[in-house]
Amino acid sequence: MSQGLQDNPTQRLICVDHDGRETGRVVDRRSAHTAPGVKHLAVQILVLNSKGEIILHERPMTKVGGGVLDAPTTHVMAGETHMEAAVRCLKNEYGIAGRHRITILGGFSYEKDYGDGSCENEFCLAAYVVYDGIITPNGKEVPRVVRLPCPEFIQELISGPENFPPWLKDTVRIVRSDQNGGRLFQ
Repeated sequence: MSQGLQDNPTQRLICVDHDGRETGRVVDRRSAHTAPGVKHLAVQILVLNSKGEIILHERPMTKVGGGVLDAPTTHVMAGETHMEAAVRCLKNEYGIAGRHRITILGGFSYEKDYGDGSCENEFCLAAYVVYDGIITPNGKEVPRVVRLPCPEFIQELISGPENFPPWLKDTVRIVRSDQNGGRLFQ
């Protein structure tokens, strides 16, 4: 069994259909991530700053799909709004407290079987925040923080997609297609 399946296995996640519509069901995290998985709701927040950088972190090996550079990502828990999940995630992973004008955009559905019994089967909402404050990473969730100039990041995402989780490229695509979000990548 994948080590990632042991990460908070009893959390209750919101089940959705392929288009992100809630089904009224909830599922425990382990079942949601045991291949072939159960479609559930997630949100990923790109953290950008006024210097034109994106702030990423190494995804821990204790998580499903670990060992790549990722942006803050979380599931939307049963009883929680999308915004509450995003605020919780930023605080838990980067130590960013409070509501910092997080913009939640559309989403996308994706599946990924890791071949070790674990998988992803999510509808992920794409979001972004501009943040120039101090990042205080939670060592358990964020072993290492990396700041990359946005043009360099886009080049790396294109030339080395295996260094990033499969959902990151779609989050970036949605944020870049937003009028305000797109300006942050110039």
